[in-house]
Parts: sequence; C-alpha cells; structure tokens
Amino acid sequence: MQYYITYEKDRRGGYIAAAPAIRGCVVYGKTLSTAHQNIQSAIQECLEVRRELSNKVPKESLTPAQVRRFSFVRLPDYA
Repeated sequence: MQYYITYEKDRRGGYIAAAPAIRGCVVYGKTLSTAHQNIQSAIQECLEVRRELSNKVPKESLTPAQVRRFSFVRLPDYA
C-alpha cells in the first residue's frame, strides 16, 4: 500500500510530515530526513492500530496524476 506524504517547514526550522489519507498521522522532525523517517514509522504504527481495532485500512484517495498536477511554491519565511 502506498500513501502520499506532505511536508511543511515550521517556524523553528524543523519539518512537519503528515499522511493525509490517515487521519491524525502527523509527526515532527528537526530535519527533513528525520521527519521522513518518523512519518514512515508513524504510518506503520497507525495502520497496525487500525487493523487491530477495525480491520479497516484507509485507502489513498489521490491518484498519481492528481499529485503530478500539484504546484509547489516556496512561501516567505514566517515573520
């Protein structure tokens, strides 16, 4: 199963990573690499818990074509 991950730089210079298809699956990392490692672990843990509780695993709702159409812009640093 594949999930798309979003990354956002925060005010302190770290990164927030999330798997939007899995509600509540959000982590923090001081570096992009750490955030990526953390979200991979969080996805596995979230899926394990969901399987234990309901046997329902969320499906990714975005298609690769939709992801390719996203525009990524660099916003000015927070004031």
